[in-house]
Formats: sequence, C-alpha cells, structure tokens
Amino acid sequence: MELIQLGSAGPEVEDVQRRLGELGMHCDSDRGVFDEQTLAAVRTFQQQRGLPADGVVGPDTWHALVGASYRLGDRMLYVTRPPLQGDDVADLQRRLNQLGFDAGYEDGLYASQTFDAVREFQLNVGLNSDGIAGPETVDLLRRLYRQHQEAPAYAVREREWLRRAPRHSVAGVRVLIDPGHSPDSPGFVNPDGIEEHQVTWEIAALLQGRLAAMGAQVILARGPATSPTPAERAQHANREDVEAILSIHCNGMDSPGAHGAAAYYFGHEGAVSERGRLLAQYVVDEVVSATGTLNCRTHPSTTALLRESRAPAALVEPGFLTHPDEGRRLADPGYQREIAAALADALVAFLTGARMRAAAS
Repeated sequence: MELIQLGSAGPEVEDVQRRLGELGMHCDSDRGVFDEQTLAAVRTFQQQRGLPADGVVGPDTWHALVGASYRLGDRMLYVTRPPLQGDDVADLQRRLNQLGFDAGYEDGLYASQTFDAVREFQLNVGLNSDGIAGPETVDLLRRLYRQHQEAPAYAVREREWLRRAPRHSVAGVRVLIDPGHSPDSPGFVNPDGIEEHQVTWEIAALLQGRLAAMGAQVILARGPATSPTPAERAQHANREDVEAILSIHCNGMDSPGAHGAAAYYFGHEGAVSERGRLLAQYVVDEVVSATGTLNCRTHPSTTALLRESRAPAALVEPGFLTHPDEGRRLADPGYQREIAAALADALVAFLTGARMRAAAS
C-alpha cells in the first residue's frame, strides 16, 4: 500500500481520520488532509497499539486501525488466507484461553490454533464443531467466560521451554535473520546518505556467516534487492519452521542527539512472548556490552513479524542512524562486525541456554 503520512490528501486520509475518531482520537481539522492534528492522533494510536510511533500509516498501522473497529460478535470469524485479524479475534482468543481452550497467543489473528480451540470449545458445549465463531458460539463464550483463571496454555508452554534441557551448540538449529526494510522501503538515512536497508543487509550477512560457521542453518528473510512485507517475512519464518527469529533495524528521530540500542518482543495488553522477551534482553545486553552505546532497553511491540511468527522473535535496533556519530559508525564495516558478533553471541546464549545455566550455578 502507499504510505499515508503528513502532507497526504484524499479519501484514504479521510478514512484514517474517521477510524481514529471512532476510537476517540478526533481529527477536527480539514477532512481528507493529513495535517499536524492527524499526525498526533496517528502517533497516539500507534503508541497504544505497541507500534513504532512514527506517525506514518503503513501496512501495520492500517491493519491495526481496521482491526480496532471490530468487537466480538460483529462478524463471523473463520479461517481465511490471509487470516482475519482484529480486536474481536483477540477477545475471542482471550476468552478461549481463560476457559482452558488453547487458542495460543492473543495476537488477534484467526489462524489454525484459534480454529482448533474454537472447534474444541464447540465440541465441549454441544455445538456443531465447524471452527466458525458465529452468534451461538460467541453467545455461549460470553456466558461461560470467567474473569479469573489460571495461566493460559501458551504461557505454560513458554515457561516449560525456558526450563528445557539445554543443548550444547547451535549446530543444525534453524534461525531466520531479517534484514529490516528494503529497497522499496529504505528506512532512515545516515548523515552521509547511507540508507537503513543497506546497513541492515550488511549486518545480517555478517551474522549469517558467523552462525553458519557454528553449524546453524541460517535463512535470510530477504535478499539485497527484494522487498517482502513484514507479514510475508513472518510467513517465510513459519514455513521454514525456524527456532528463533532476529530482525535487524536501525532507529531514527528528528532530534539528532538521540542514540542507543533497543530491542523489541511481542507483547500487548497482557499477552507476552516470554521467549521473545528473553531473546530481546540477550540481544540488547550483548550489543551494549560490545559497542558501549546507551542501553535503551527492551519494549513490547505488535509489529507483524513479532506478532505473526510462531517462533520466538526479537527486533533489534543497535543504534540511531540519524545520530551524527552513531549513524556513521553503523555504516562502518568494522562496527558492523562488532554488532554481528554481539548478535551471534546473544543467539547462541538464547538457543543453548548458556546464560541461564551460568545464572543457576
């Protein structure tokens, strides 16, 4: 889709403004004109949804805006390609999980695990087990829903994974590395005109080499000249059945003084990937230790790659490409090697459990 941002005008902007208004974020200025008031409303929405608050309506923000308009019962929910998504699906998943039917992450995506949970619920209550969440199924869910329940099954599974028997190497482990952005969506630009997609590709290629030398099977989410969407990258990871996903980006701000490293994991309104959070913590710790940059810590996010992938996933921003010094360092081959080495160490520690064993000893 074409990005909708400051300066855009037309019916698509009016649609965005209408949807924001229905969510209580009113844009009372010129209809159909993306002005400063609309920019502020978009950023507020993005912050509430765990999306990068850049004020640009791209695919992630648009899908979140559309999904936010649905309440459970507004429409029939069933399996489609691509999957139906929205707040109604997340509510359905939450209710199923709290009743003991394993719908997986409350990610708002009506995929196979949610379908199976709906079928199991329907079987248990004597409804036709077609996996379609229609009026009868939703009505029974509402009547049986309990506000307080034990931890959902996905959370129990994650905790069990964290206590799993350790492996001693990454040989044979399948990992997806995602070089963020692409030629069609170049991202931020450093003071010398180097684009984010070029920096992330170089770091990803170096990281691939390090992990492959240890015997890992590394899949790259894109090539140097390809431009898959975030959702397509998640689908790629799911098809490849990888054990971990690391997406590499750079940060950027209008203020040139902003600098430091941060990492992100899937999390929103109580639904959190514990494995993703652990990987994000390892990644930011290793990057800060290797480069000496400011620790901007880890944060929950609902970007498509983190939300839609089955494997534990983290997104790292090792620095600000817009900073006059850090931006130039990020484009330096020697600095890129330091970052790649740090990311490799983080992935090895995560996949082998080495750091957890050291902490327990």
